[in-house]
Amino acid sequence: MSGFDIIDAVHDLPHAPTADRTFQESNLFVWHDLKAGTGGFWRLGQEVVKGELNSCFGVFTADGQRFRSNVTGVAMRPGDRGESHMGYGPELRVDLDSLRLRADFPDCKADLTFTDFFPRYDWFALLDRPGHASHHFENAGTMKGRIEIGGREIAVDALAYRDRSWGERSWDGLRATRWWPCVFGPDLVIFLTAAVHEEGSGAYGYMIRDGEPQTLRDVGILSTLDWDAITPRGGEGTFALPDGARGLVRHEPSDGIVLHVRGYTAIESIGTARFGDRVGMSNFEACTNPAGGSLPPVLTLGANNGAGLGRR
Repeated sequence: MSGFDIIDAVHDLPHAPTADRTFQESNLFVWHDLKAGTGGFWRLGQEVVKGELNSCFGVFTADGQRFRSNVTGVAMRPGDRGESHMGYGPELRVDLDSLRLRADFPDCKADLTFTDFFPRYDWFALLDRPGHASHHFENAGTMKGRIEIGGREIAVDALAYRDRSWGERSWDGLRATRWWPCVFGPDLVIFLTAAVHEEGSGAYGYMIRDGEPQTLRDVGILSTLDWDAITPRGGEGTFALPDGARGLVRHEPSDGIVLHVRGYTAIESIGTARFGDRVGMSNFEACTNPAGGSLPPVLTLGANNGAGLGRR
């Protein structure tokens, strides 16, 4: 037995907010169909007390077709939140009781369902970071369904990852982050993360192997950046298992999607993870913001920073 607390399924549904204006509730989904070469990302954050939301949705195909929609700080509408769903207008919706995502843009539509591999372990406990006021869990799984982009329909059967959080959250003070799930299948998931805040820094990780979660130690994450100074060309992670064995995982990008929310800009570099002879999906999220700027990037060489339909 793992010994880690499991969060009940009811917490997939929307939560009553506190009175704090920084209360937010978010869902993130990322997927990559390695065979079809199709990937995608959606993060939705609702700042319920403020009545505002942030949404970044994007997909790409193997032949270079792209779509991206990104908004931040827009007003929530009455249909954006219900007892079992969250969304962004008529364009995007997730039914949280079934983890079904739907997108309905003129040039991009999607109907996808996420299925968990594991129980909902407390993310902070997995990383051995106790004492956090906010709530957070993450899970690996599959994403299946279809997308329609530029008038063409593509079946999706992808390895995927999601995260779920609710509670007080501020984007102020973040100077750099790395958030890196690697999903190889139901028998192996590796997750590494690191962050620099104005008040401190740290690097953490976990592995779930053959159903058993383990907290990783001595985590290191390196990335090579393109000359735009923000898009990863590759990534490498090192760590120690509880028994002292060392591990090395690598990221190879296929395409990327730019997330911009409340002045925070990150590249969702979606591609392939390699761990020994295992190959899986990888989302190497990188934010490089040492000076605390707030504007979105002018140029991103390996990621989609546009709006609507485009091509790599």
